[in-house]
Amino acid sequence: MILHKKLELYPGFYEWFIARRYTLLYDKLHYLWGFFIAPFVIVMVFFTPPFQVPDEFSHFAKTDQVSRGVFMPGMNKDSLVGNQTSAGVKKLIEIKGYNDIASNKEMKVDAITSNNVRPSGILWDHKTEFVKNSNTAPYFAAGYFVQAIGLLISKNTGLNVISSFYFSRYLVALVCIVFSFFAIKIYDYGKLMMFVILSFPMTLFEYASVSQDGILIASAALGIAIITNDDIREKSGKKYYLLRLSGLLLLSLAAFGKPPYVLIYVYFLFSVLFYRRSGNGLSVFVPGLVILGVFVLWCVAVAPYTRIPLITEANPAAQIVYIKNNPLVLVDVVLRNAINNVDALSMGMFGILGWLDTKLSSNSYVIMKLLVYVMTVAGVVVSVYKKRYYALMSILIALLSLFLISLALYISWTPVGQGSVEGVQGRYMIPVFLMITYLLREDWLKKHKNYSKAVVATVAFLMYAVGLSSLFSILQRYYI
Repeated sequence: MILHKKLELYPGFYEWFIARRYTLLYDKLHYLWGFFIAPFVIVMVFFTPPFQVPDEFSHFAKTDQVSRGVFMPGMNKDSLVGNQTSAGVKKLIEIKGYNDIASNKEMKVDAITSNNVRPSGILWDHKTEFVKNSNTAPYFAAGYFVQAIGLLISKNTGLNVISSFYFSRYLVALVCIVFSFFAIKIYDYGKLMMFVILSFPMTLFEYASVSQDGILIASAALGIAIITNDDIREKSGKKYYLLRLSGLLLLSLAAFGKPPYVLIYVYFLFSVLFYRRSGNGLSVFVPGLVILGVFVLWCVAVAPYTRIPLITEANPAAQIVYIKNNPLVLVDVVLRNAINNVDALSMGMFGILGWLDTKLSSNSYVIMKLLVYVMTVAGVVVSVYKKRYYALMSILIALLSLFLISLALYISWTPVGQGSVEGVQGRYMIPVFLMITYLLREDWLKKHKNYSKAVVATVAFLMYAVGLSSLFSILQRYYI
């Protein structure tokens, strides 16, 4: 009390002191993420051996193709989907040790050196060869721009191919960290839930790779945060118009990279138009529709190249015909698979690292399940109670997005007529859960300061412990 009276003699300093005294730890979540969680990403960049993130072989080939201005997929004389790729990239991804580690969970990184191969000896040259990367060739190029810039910088500075690979990983990690930091900072709704999702070991693992998935997750998080930020939506002017448009562009990356996310994009596109306190939503909605039109044209353009021959029995064209003749399969197989595999998909979303062969400690899964399920259920119940129709629509869009993910993989990956869906992975659920955070107002964390500090500190500590555990899981999988 005496201190307060003395400080009142200095009004400016007193206001600063009071603001500091009552600042919620909740409002500083972006700093907690940046200082305690983000460093795990940088460690994973160099800690995880090359090509040990799912499909990183194909993602690296796509990165090289984009770096040379090749954006559309191609097809060779044997009707294999891919494109011309630098010969050095092909040599690197074909090194036996990398392939062996990815397919054998008992094999360690010393398998590479045991083959008398020096990856550092593979240099860039002007030769190109056809590389079959049918699972990534049809992807939209924008998801690989950061990685491609990394390769271009590496080539011009004289780095070899393996060093260029690591530099691209590092550049992706930096961009994802920056996007995630600002997403948490400016988010007005489920900030704590977003903190948890962006701290999942699987999220961090994707951030530390050349895969487009890390860019898509970080872009979706920042896009949602910008689009739903009340200050940005309510203010007019060129600056705020460009911010709102950039939010839609960032969110559209997720849809271009994984078409089933298009419903999430459409949902937030209409939220821009119908936001009740904004009279300038139409100015952003119109270019948003143009982006949606480009998305449709892109899907039509790459449809002939959408072939996934990794499972020889899969035949997308024949599967579509089968679904037309047996429409009930959408319920009996596709929907049932999505419902029955919720627990397994959740585990994958939290983090089954490596080539889906490296599980975390059991305590890590318990912690993340408890946090996510409790926060989601409690937040959704409150949201449905307060804004029934709005909340039910959001839940419906989320469920439809999960259904479309299952349907897409049933068509592209699953043998015709099979009674289950192949290829569904938990990481595909992350953008859907980012959307759900918009339902979680978390007002209870803003009203009770001391209680809020305890909750936020506990959640941050638990996610830090989970991140640390994930590093030990990687160490044990590849080195010990």
